[in-house]
Amino acid sequence: MSLLQALSPRAVAVLGASDNPIKAGGRPIDYMRRHGYAGRIFPINPNRSKVQGLPAYKGLQALPEAPDAVIISLAGEDVAAAIDDCVAVGAKAAVIYSSGFAELGDAGRARQADLVARARRGGLRLFGPNCQGVANFSSGAILNFSTMINESPPGDGPVAIVSQSGAGAAILYGGLRRAGIGVRYMVSTGNEADVCAAEAVRAVVEDENIRLVVLYVETLRQSVYLADAARLARERGITILAVKAGRTSAGQATASSHTGALAAEDALADAFLRQHGIPRLADFRELIDYAPLFLSQPAARGARVVSISNSGATCVLAADAAEEFGLAVEQFDAATLTGLKQALPSYVTARNPIDMTTALLGKPETFGDTLHALFGSGAADLVHVGFPIGGEGYDFADFAAQASRFAQDSGIPIAVSVNQDWVAQAFQAQGVPTFWSERAAMRGLALLAEKAAQAGMAAQPPAVPAPGAAAAATLDEPSSLARLQAAGLPVMHHAVATSEEQVRSAFGTLRAPLVAKGVSADLAHKSEHGLVRLNLREAQQAVQAFHDFAATLRNLGAQDGGLLLGAQHKADFELALGAHVDAEFGVAVMIGQGGVLVEVLKDVQFLVAPFGRTQALAAIRRLAIAPAFAAVRGMPAVELEPLADMMVRLGDWMLAQTGQVQSVDANPVLVARGAQAPVIVDAVVAVAQGGSV
Repeated sequence: MSLLQALSPRAVAVLGASDNPIKAGGRPIDYMRRHGYAGRIFPINPNRSKVQGLPAYKGLQALPEAPDAVIISLAGEDVAAAIDDCVAVGAKAAVIYSSGFAELGDAGRARQADLVARARRGGLRLFGPNCQGVANFSSGAILNFSTMINESPPGDGPVAIVSQSGAGAAILYGGLRRAGIGVRYMVSTGNEADVCAAEAVRAVVEDENIRLVVLYVETLRQSVYLADAARLARERGITILAVKAGRTSAGQATASSHTGALAAEDALADAFLRQHGIPRLADFRELIDYAPLFLSQPAARGARVVSISNSGATCVLAADAAEEFGLAVEQFDAATLTGLKQALPSYVTARNPIDMTTALLGKPETFGDTLHALFGSGAADLVHVGFPIGGEGYDFADFAAQASRFAQDSGIPIAVSVNQDWVAQAFQAQGVPTFWSERAAMRGLALLAEKAAQAGMAAQPPAVPAPGAAAAATLDEPSSLARLQAAGLPVMHHAVATSEEQVRSAFGTLRAPLVAKGVSADLAHKSEHGLVRLNLREAQQAVQAFHDFAATLRNLGAQDGGLLLGAQHKADFELALGAHVDAEFGVAVMIGQGGVLVEVLKDVQFLVAPFGRTQALAAIRRLAIAPAFAAVRGMPAVELEPLADMMVRLGDWMLAQTGQVQSVDANPVLVARGAQAPVIVDAVVAVAQGGSV
């Protein structure tokens, strides 16, 4: 039985069934009976002959047939035996309400692992434990005890809810139903002993009637399922919107790696979601508020927005919000201006945002004429309409109908900001999404534009993370540079000397000025120990550095690997390039501002390998420092393609070194304006102990 089939059971047994429809063991029985479930319901209660009017059974073995799904509403200590009974009768899925497992610590985690081991012996899939359950509102199979189902009666629709949190699922369900949006699936995964949120999303997108999945997770597990769900969603025109909460440390980062120190699980999840075209929202409220936009509006074609209002203040606020969210408020070309001048009163300036002024009150056709002028003009990818105040004389029913027709006929998404319920209702009746501020409306349009941009950069299939090594060994800098050079990455010209004679010989082979560094596998970061000197122009300076560094290393009790002499490169920027193996996401590649302040500035972006140049370029352009890369005051721009290619090459190489290389920290990468190639001048590579590269 597939996971999607598990959400449509033909027979359901309830362990811990209660005659009281308010109790957890009674609610699903009551819900299924009241909301059209056509399958068989088998209450299990050894102390009663009937439960809620249905025949009750003493145990699963007494049932006339094997149930597809079993609800377990028992004390935690009784769950293991219940799992054995489920396996014995051939059940396919169990929904475990019971708590007292991984949420309680190590002992609870051991009990939870035991449940999974027992279930797997019989091919039984588990939802939970510690979950509110699952529901399929199209079939009435409501294996869920949330009180929100009583407060907001079910209505089938194109939305699926997947949430680690049972309360979160209920919040989303209630909010969507109050907005008049039908929900087909509600899946609470709880502790995720077996079925995780990512796998549940992969299941529900198989349903061709689903158009939107709203997802809440605190920890993203088995992300390969979500990546595959995103692929299928793109193919079927389904949107996945996610809230990712919680901020924890990545488990596979080595202590010496800047990349690992910066790669919190949340940062990697953010990169993963972006790469797979899943917009990340802030909270439950945003998931509810923006759902209508993705259900009713066409897909965006770009990020150019036109704002229309009858208020100058709304125009200003809309323009501010558009810039904040990365939308382009472009001015109109000559052809569009001509059409707009015909639509607008002579005293209204045809510029973006468009202020129709109070002329709309005396000439209501101005709104429709303005939309008509934009239709087919190519001037807009998105349209915002703001009606801050409406009263007598404004025909909002007509405005709403025209807005709806415009979106349908032009294929341009439209969002409306309002401040009055009755105005909002007029637009909502026509399927036009409304928001309570210009900023919220622009945020929604920006999400549509973001999804469109991500769709144009379809993610490559993710690599399955390899088990991390128990320990990693840090290579010294010459060995690290050699590994990266062999990988095809640009490193500085350098030589290593372990004697005074070798220092003099090496100095003669390199072009001054040079940089000198002490070499030690025991010290990842040398500048803080005074083991770096710049601008060496005489061999004797290098010899002096050789002796001084040796003394410093002896005082530190560190291994002495000699002196590294390297060509000193000029640069306009210092960047950091790194990668590490994360237990969940696999190879994560980082780009960002480098130097000694990399962990303070935290101006970094991550990508999960494999990825292509287009995604790498987009990551570079998201850096806070990125605007400085442009041509300015007669100075040429930084060529970003070589940097992007370095990111791609590093990610691919790390994937090829699975189980061997644990992390790479190249900092700084010196970057100059113009055609000069970037160069790695310092690097630390950590490999699995006992492994080779």
